[in-house]
Parts: sequence; structure tokens; C-alpha cells
Amino acid sequence: MEQISILIVEDDAITVLNLKELLAFRGYRMIGPALNGQEAIEAAERERPDLIIMDVILDGDLDGIDTALQIQSRLDIPVVYLTASTDEENLKRAQKTDPYGYLIKPVKNYDLHSTIETALTRHRLERKIKESEAFSSSLLNSSPVPVIVVNLDASIRYVNRAFEVLTGFTSGEVVGLHPPYTWRQDKSSTDGASWTDGPSFEKKEEHLIKKNGERFTVEVTAVPVSRDDKLLYYLVNWEDITARRNLEEQILDISERERIRIGRDLHDGIGQELTAIGYLLGVLAKKIRNGQLPSEDETEAVMKQLDQAKTHARLLAKGLSPVNVDRHGIAIAVDELCRNAGRIFGIRCEVDCDEITIRDNSRATHIYYIIQESLNNAVKHGKSKNIKITLKRRGPGLFLAIVDDGIGFPEEAVNREGLGLMFMKYRADIIGGVLDVNKIKPSGTIVTCTVPVIE
Repeated sequence: MEQISILIVEDDAITVLNLKELLAFRGYRMIGPALNGQEAIEAAERERPDLIIMDVILDGDLDGIDTALQIQSRLDIPVVYLTASTDEENLKRAQKTDPYGYLIKPVKNYDLHSTIETALTRHRLERKIKESEAFSSSLLNSSPVPVIVVNLDASIRYVNRAFEVLTGFTSGEVVGLHPPYTWRQDKSSTDGASWTDGPSFEKKEEHLIKKNGERFTVEVTAVPVSRDDKLLYYLVNWEDITARRNLEEQILDISERERIRIGRDLHDGIGQELTAIGYLLGVLAKKIRNGQLPSEDETEAVMKQLDQAKTHARLLAKGLSPVNVDRHGIAIAVDELCRNAGRIFGIRCEVDCDEITIRDNSRATHIYYIIQESLNNAVKHGKSKNIKITLKRRGPGLFLAIVDDGIGFPEEAVNREGLGLMFMKYRADIIGGVLDVNKIKPSGTIVTCTVPVIE
């Protein structure tokens, strides 16, 4: 399959670097950046990209909107606007160019991918309609995201296969349906009014119901489709974000329980130890006021209590931030984790780690917790006796592998994606990585995480 090419028209170096990393991670080929309108026009004519991401504000005689108008007058290339503001005047001007979407700075991974795929899907659809009056259901059915075509009277004209798979409703059950739609939780809603106001910068989140009664959450993007200045229908795309929202709720719940645990540890542990120290010091102070010197045993009792408080505080801090902020913090932390696992579980744990410097401690911590969760799974579920952790540099990124000789994950556990595996994939996604879990022969499991750019 030919790689999708995207022309970036942006004069801010930081934004360009962010887009370059996100596009590479999603497998797109980046062209540019073009720094002004004239460069953008020349690059579009020379490279013929599949899509253009255009900053609304550009230096020079042509801003992003004027540049898009000139390109569209010569070439059939979809344009997605990039902006840091929602200025109403610019929005009205931009709408006249019939844009394929908007991205708000700073651009996020999920928003970029869904906006690009939505724009490309819409553009492919419009091109097909221009070539023929026949409606191309095969094109929409090839889309991995649910697509709904809505008539101007808000009745359903078409749904694709992805919609049927997600909701359980067949095309025959929903085509011709008027609001209120059967998948809406609020049956009093008029539905159609939600997208007849035209495109907006913000996506809309909706909570819906499948045919079997199961609830799910989607992000809705709705765009009007016109020909010869005549509005034909609305093209609605859904992105299923149910798993993401459930995971976010679980993370919040765990964060709250962790906050309570830390408070309890501070009160029951360090707090009580400090209280004891205060009492002992009070006794010593009273003796000194009475002209007596404290005994050696009394002084040692205070020192012992202080040592206990320091140890407790150190362990608590270690749990909150397991990776030290220094040159080889991740390597040291992984080595210590492996040694502790060998001592606690009675297994053989080997580490092969390059001298890797990760300046962002939060990224290093995510990697550490991926390794920790993999170790725990290998021992708990896999009954492993030998585990090897490999952490290597790969250009600007890194490669992580945890291999064990256990019985492996149960097939249903991998398919079900328990909380631990979901967190591992979530952490990998945060640092721009891809996590895979696979069985190996004759026995064992390999967990890999590839991060294209780690700095």
C-alpha cells in the first residue's frame, strides 16, 4: 500500500517537530515544512500530497486561508487547518474554503490521526461522487471507522459496515430512520440539530447504546457535503473511545486510592514516628532545663527513632518516583528491580541494558512500570523461573523486550486485556511507543515496546 503523504505548512519549529514525530509514528510520509504561502503552493504543485495541514497564520503576503484558496483553485487536495486560536473572523473565512478539518495547537496524537483519516475518507468520498452520480458504498465500507450519511431532513441515508459491527444494528434497520435514533440514550433528543450548524473546532462526545443494551462512547465529527454550492447531506464519523474513557476512569480511581494510601502511610508511619521523636526530645529538654544531662541510652533512642523515620520516608519516596533523575537513572532502576525480583521470587533475572539517558523522568518512569508489570505477570501468571530484560538504543528511540520461560499468558487473558495489560499499553502510548505481547516456542512470553523517539 502506498504511503500517505502530508504537506506541512507551518513556520514554528517546535510545532513542526511535534507533527513530524506524530506523523512518523502513524506511518505517514511528511513533506516540507513549507514556511510561507508561496512555498506551500510550489510544494503542492510539485509533490501532489494526499493532504495538507495548513497553519492559519503565516508570514508574508498570503496567510493560510489565502494559500488554501489558491491551491484549491489549481489542485484537488484536502486542507486541514492548524491554529492556536478560535478567532471567529478567521473561522468564517476558513469555512468559505470548505476545509476538511481543524487541529488545535498543541496537536495530540489521537486528534491528529482521527482528523487525518476523517479528512482523507471525506475527500475520497467526494472525489467518487464527482466522478459518478452513483453512491459508492464500497468506499465507505472500507473505512475502519463507523460512517453515517444523514439526509438534510435528518433521516439516515447510509451506514457502513463498521457502524453495523459497533452498534449491532444492520443497515436495513436504520436506513430511512428519523430522530430520535434507536442508539441514543436520550430518546427526546432531536439529533439532527447537533450537526446542522456546520463544522466546529471541537469534536462532540456522545454516550450511546448498542442493540444489545451495552453502552458505549464515541467522538462525533460531522461535516456537510456539497456540490456546485448545493448542500447534499452530512457525513458523520464516529471514533469509539469507550475503552479510553473506561481506562481514564480506572486511572482516576486508582489515583484516588493511592492518594488515600499515601496519606494513611504518612499518618500511621512517619507521623507516628515523628510524634515519638517529639516525645523523646521533650523528655531530654526537660532534663536539660533541670540541669541534668541526657543519658547515652536516651540519646540513642532518639537517633534510632530518627533512622526509622528516614527509612520510612525513603521507601515512600521510592514508591512515588522509582527512577532517579540522573544520567543512568533508568539503567540503575531496572537493575535494582531485577535484583529485587530475583531475591523475592527466587528466580533468575538478567538485564542487558545500554547506557541510556532519558532526560524526561516521567517517560523513564513509564518504561520502568512497563518492565515492573511484565515481571509481575511473568511470575504470577507465567510461573517463570528465568527472565531476561533487554533495553537498547535504536537511533533516537529505544527497544525494550522482556522474555520469560513460563507457561505464557492464557489466550483469554490476552484477548480480554486485563487492567495490567491495558495500563502497559496506555503507558506505551503516552511515550509514543507500541507495545506487543506474544507467545514464544517452546514456552514463554515476550513483551516488546518500541519507542521511535524517546527524548
